[in-house]
Amino acid sequence: MIIVRSHQPDDELEQHILQILRRENIQAEQICLSSRANLCFDSLVIDGHSRQVYAEGCALALTKTEFSLLLFLAQNPGTALSKEELLCAVWGSQSEDTTKVVANSISNLRKKLGIRYKSFIKTTAGGYAFVPEASAQITARE
Repeated sequence: MIIVRSHQPDDELEQHILQILRRENIQAEQICLSSRANLCFDSLVIDGHSRQVYAEGCALALTKTEFSLLLFLAQNPGTALSKEELLCAVWGSQSEDTTKVVANSISNLRKKLGIRYKSFIKTTAGGYAFVPEASAQITARE
């Protein structure tokens, strides 16, 4: 899995990277250079530009890691993501942490999201999925 992230959105750089990946026949799981958009789920707002989360208009005090984890999950709604995928996406493939850090961070994130929104993060076999609506389906990644 290749994940490219930057905290400085740059459309030209994103296009250049995608062009190189296509030329070399490399499949990228995600290119996330420009997370400038707001993701809104009910009264939960994830502001990619300011890297802030609001629940019912109140800012939540999330760590950088918790924000990145929530953003990655929310950008893949309804998709079951393994702990290994989350570890690589948020902590990096060279991280010496284990998947236990993912479980601990999810637990902390659920507490901070509160009663109304903690249920948006579902536990799946070997990982987690962001499911903002009760009727939404969880799909496995291929």
